[in-house]
Amino acid sequence: MKKYRSNFWSVLLVWLICTASICAQEIDISGNVLDNLNQPLPGANVLVKGATIGTQTDFDGNFTIKAPSDGILVISYIGFTSKEVSINGQTIINISLEEDASQLDEVVVVGYGTQKKSDVTGAVGTVGSDDIENITFSDPAQALQGRMAGVNIQSQGGSPGANSLITIRGTGTLSAAGPLFVIDGVITNNMNSVNPQDIDTISVLKDASSTAIYGSRAANGVVIITTKTGTKGKLTIDFDTNFGFTNLVNDIDWANARQYADIVNRSDDNDGTDRSPANDSEFNPNNTSNLYDESIRTGSISNTNLRLAGGGENTLFSLSLSHLDGEGVVKYDDFERYTVRANGSFTKGKFKLQNTIGLTRSVNNPNPYFNKERNLIPTISLKDANGNWNSSDLDPGSALATFYGPGTIINELGVAALEDRTVTNTNILGNLAASYEIFDGLTYKLNLGLEYNINNNYRFRPQDQLFIDGNLGNFAEISERNDTFLSTLVEHTINYKKTIGKHGIDVIGGFTQQENNTRRLGVDARRFPSNDIRVPSAAEEISNAPSFDNTSAIQSYFGRVNYSFDDRYLLTATLRKDGSSLFVEDLRWGTFPSAAFAWNISNEKFMKNVSSISNLKFRASYGEIGSNNVGVYSVDPQLNLFSEYVLGDSPARATGYSITKGVNPNIFWETTKTTDIGLDFAAFNNKLDITMDYFIKKSEDILIGIRLPIYTGFDNEIPFNTASVENKGFEFSANYRDQLSEDFSFNASLNFSTLDNKVTSLGGSTPIITGSFTSNSLNSKKTDIGQPIGSFYGYMVDGIYQTDAEATAANDTSGNPVAGDLKFKDLDGDGDIDVDDQTYLGSAIPNFEYGFNLGANYKQWDLNLFFNGVSGNTLLNSNRYRGFFDTDGNYLAEALNAWTPSNTNTSIPRNTQADNGFNRRMSDFYLESGAYFRLRNAQVGYSLSDDLLDKIKLSKLRLYVSAINLFTITDYTGYYPEIGRNNRGGSEQSQFNLGVDEGTIPSGRTLQLGLQVSF
Repeated sequence: MKKYRSNFWSVLLVWLICTASICAQEIDISGNVLDNLNQPLPGANVLVKGATIGTQTDFDGNFTIKAPSDGILVISYIGFTSKEVSINGQTIINISLEEDASQLDEVVVVGYGTQKKSDVTGAVGTVGSDDIENITFSDPAQALQGRMAGVNIQSQGGSPGANSLITIRGTGTLSAAGPLFVIDGVITNNMNSVNPQDIDTISVLKDASSTAIYGSRAANGVVIITTKTGTKGKLTIDFDTNFGFTNLVNDIDWANARQYADIVNRSDDNDGTDRSPANDSEFNPNNTSNLYDESIRTGSISNTNLRLAGGGENTLFSLSLSHLDGEGVVKYDDFERYTVRANGSFTKGKFKLQNTIGLTRSVNNPNPYFNKERNLIPTISLKDANGNWNSSDLDPGSALATFYGPGTIINELGVAALEDRTVTNTNILGNLAASYEIFDGLTYKLNLGLEYNINNNYRFRPQDQLFIDGNLGNFAEISERNDTFLSTLVEHTINYKKTIGKHGIDVIGGFTQQENNTRRLGVDARRFPSNDIRVPSAAEEISNAPSFDNTSAIQSYFGRVNYSFDDRYLLTATLRKDGSSLFVEDLRWGTFPSAAFAWNISNEKFMKNVSSISNLKFRASYGEIGSNNVGVYSVDPQLNLFSEYVLGDSPARATGYSITKGVNPNIFWETTKTTDIGLDFAAFNNKLDITMDYFIKKSEDILIGIRLPIYTGFDNEIPFNTASVENKGFEFSANYRDQLSEDFSFNASLNFSTLDNKVTSLGGSTPIITGSFTSNSLNSKKTDIGQPIGSFYGYMVDGIYQTDAEATAANDTSGNPVAGDLKFKDLDGDGDIDVDDQTYLGSAIPNFEYGFNLGANYKQWDLNLFFNGVSGNTLLNSNRYRGFFDTDGNYLAEALNAWTPSNTNTSIPRNTQADNGFNRRMSDFYLESGAYFRLRNAQVGYSLSDDLLDKIKLSKLRLYVSAINLFTITDYTGYYPEIGRNNRGGSEQSQFNLGVDEGTIPSGRTLQLGLQVSF
């Protein structure tokens, strides 16, 4: 019986195996994978559940696979909800996937990794490639303008080579420091080297909880950029090219020769001086020019991008090339840029190797002379009879001031044409990262980064009569600077991720070290044998040879813990310790903590029946971030080895050492403390997504350069930790998208932010006076306690004096006004107009910014409209200084409407060059509202249908027309209200130069035609 039973079970087992084999016989299955709009999904994964069998759909969404007849297929595609389909012996299976709105925005790039959006506890804003691809621009920072609450983007004018300034949640320093940039894991100081079409995502970390992982350099926010990679299983070729023209948005009416002569003659009459012959007895209407009209042209821009990407089982790659060529709206202002970027990755089991490298080379030929002071007056021809650039219609050597009147005459267009100015920049930025999963959940990563930059700034001014007449020099001269920058980065991190029941933990710790070296070799040489010889060694005189070699380094230890319980309660804690070579050893290290808490309210049981709300999360965070905003070797005194001093009973000069630079060795870290409270909200099946944040950002121990009394022997600014600045504001962003029919879908987004910036302490230091807008040293700004950084400061105009008696009675201590001069308000009521009557006149920092985007698709047509604007800010229009008061150039035609005894109903003071009433002093006469609302970008595109694409074997062919700055609504009377920061008196990045419009090349209106093709 035992033997019988054993045989019975053996036969039964064999029979079951044979039956299962027959029932599960593999069959050939074919089918198609479509989206919810019945469009094919190329590259969708089709797998047999429980097996290693799989394939991907082709260009048309078709697939074939061998699978058991009773098996299950699992179909997945990024951005769509995965689906399981039982085979049940079917040989043809067609599948339609539904778009997963939550998954599309599920992963957010944060410091040293990624997080699910639902797990993020800090204030993080993200812009994806979909937001970038349909907008044409050359500056990658423009991808953020108006698209993210709390992020201010200021273009540095309309030059094709101009970059943008990025400020996150207000200015928290008095230095030129901006946000930290991380490009594919490489820490750098800007994003200028990135081609916008290569960008996959841009994440902006705004609060201390999210930025703390980057420590000392993150006090002004962090911008993380990831570039595009390949897609597994297919090769794609994307080609995008566009070409367009740029025209001036607004023109300014400058006086012609006749108008100029009338204005100056009236000035001479008012001042009681003789009229200049050129404007009166020898006025020649044939000797006339219009410098500004002649300086403006129709610019052009072309941009071409080519990208190859793909991948296999273990590798991914992407190679892109781009070329940008732009001519500005101002003549002799050109820019060209070439970019090559290669990304690759290799994965084998637990090992992963990633590499990225970008090469950018730009050649910039700027025109720095447009709209500057002391330009050519219109009674002089731009060119002489022989076609040469001209600064005088008189014979060489003639007394120009006697004939033309007072002032320095410079033909800035001629100078721009004759000078050879070239700024050539070559940048290499790349990294190599290797990671290995030691055991389940624990991964070690080594990241090596490199940035190498070579910048050559070259200017050659030939010997020419133009420069002699303009008092610029009577000899040829050359100025050249060669700067090299090398930054190396080494990062070790170890990361542990694990989910145990309802508990989730993500811990990362690491060590990083970065070393930066900047070296300059330069020369200024003049008096060359001829204009054809441009070698400094051939010059008669080497007037200057500037050079330096600066090295700095930073070491850091950091750690972060993310903990979640039941996807409801989230906690993040970060600690970073930084050591900087910029401080002395005892003060070198700073420790900066942060913590954040989030509550996913929508995951609570009491929210289960609230189907209309798909996400509701409360966030709160606090953190401290350090900043070492001080120059290299600021704590190291400098010695002059050849100083002389008179010594001895019989006075004689003796040579010795002397300290020529005063220092403060006790400087230490600036600290920024940020408190943030936020709310994330999604409803209507994730069609509506809203984010709100309120923040308070306090920056303390800010470094200020202070000049010591002259008896100390030092005349340099010495840094001290004395100032404090507070920024607080509210941020709101909302996105809505919907599919109204099979043929029509749309999306809309809105964001706005408010900002209140003020100085809370100067530590006993005197107010900071800055903002010069003329060569006559007129300052326009004052930074003091209780006011925004760089507030405009001066007198308030109260009309025009109508009689000499009224002017005399004002007791103006700064001038001797008469009828027709500006009348200033006596704010303190003491009966005098003096320095105590100055007041704060506004701030260049907008207190309200907003952006609105509308996109729609109808069949093969698509439309994208992007609006943005600012308000609450004030601009200084220095054209009003030059156009009414400056004696060294042309006047505004409006100066003809100046006050006269017969023309009293005007706001323009009398014409005068002597200006005894000191009308030109800083006042609100120069200030205007900087608010604007504009259609920043508009684009209409048409894509060929799938049927046509199939016939020509393409995956995409799209034609589009776009317009940049199609219209701008503003009360600003300058060329354009977006002016950035000028560079008078220091770096163009200076916080104190914001809003001072001094010859900024205006942004234009650009119309473009483009083509996108994918293979």
